[in-house]
Amino acid sequence: MSDFPEKYSITSDFSDLEASDLNGRSVAVGFRPSGELHVGNLLTLAYSAAVADKLGLELDLMCCDTDWSAHIHEDNKRENNRVMKLFFERDCPCDKHENIAEHRVDEIRPFLRGLSDELDIDIDTEYMSDLQGDEEYLDALRNVLNNMEAFDDIFGGGFRRRYRSPVVTVCDSCGFSHAKGSAYSSETDELVSTCRNKDCEAGFMSGNLNGKIGVYYLVDPVRDPSRDVAVHVFGGDYRDAKKEQKTSKVEKVAKITDLANDETPHYFLAPMISNEDGKPLSKSKNTGKTVSEIDDLEEYGKKLAQKASKWIREERKYLPESEL
Repeated sequence: MSDFPEKYSITSDFSDLEASDLNGRSVAVGFRPSGELHVGNLLTLAYSAAVADKLGLELDLMCCDTDWSAHIHEDNKRENNRVMKLFFERDCPCDKHENIAEHRVDEIRPFLRGLSDELDIDIDTEYMSDLQGDEEYLDALRNVLNNMEAFDDIFGGGFRRRYRSPVVTVCDSCGFSHAKGSAYSSETDELVSTCRNKDCEAGFMSGNLNGKIGVYYLVDPVRDPSRDVAVHVFGGDYRDAKKEQKTSKVEKVAKITDLANDETPHYFLAPMISNEDGKPLSKSKNTGKTVSEIDDLEEYGKKLAQKASKWIREERKYLPESEL
């Protein structure tokens, strides 16, 4: 799809993966627990499972609970909408789990079981917060934080005018973080910033890099180093750049991953869900089915696994929801 160094490729053609020199044990895919999962999320998971099955690899599913979303936080205030809790700090809505991230993973376990049973593959479910303290993960973060000029270039310049860094610590007093990021000291391996939660009296927050942190814009690039990933699968929304941008989301991920780790996996792009007219459906637009609208998630997982195993060889950019 684009001109990249030979060490990695970005493709929607499964035959490209079969012809590539794949180094690693697993196929990686992830999701952010920012709300009820959408049929588009399930399709990407099914594609990931089909890719893993065809390549004889394991499937690693990562819940990106160190990311954030100001717009869905229950305590979000319009005048202070860049202050928020990370997903591993947010309460579970049913009070049966430690946090919202574990709640979202539990919601789709029947679907994952259906995928696993139909394709006879192992699906390893992990959380980003579990990587905190892992040396390869920390080294990847340090590589980015010590090379912010290169990171800024990947975003076309301007990132550092708006943000201190893409990593932020969590306030010990109120549990909130801030999208602006924290200042990083390579000498002490510490993150320091103002607590911008207006309801917090601390006014200041600091922490070690291996403590509770948010990794905004980095959930994809830094989650793979220690997991021996051969292929990373993304949904179709990673395919195209936004109108005001020149670089697609998947290209940014590839370049940041290379910056963070000096290596990358290969990348495979699944289709987007559309209506019959080809208009994309998405959770953010409140269009298309959500997980709660599917009666039998385990059976749905089995059927979608069968279909995805055929679709991965068709190189389709969009799939009508009616075909699912």
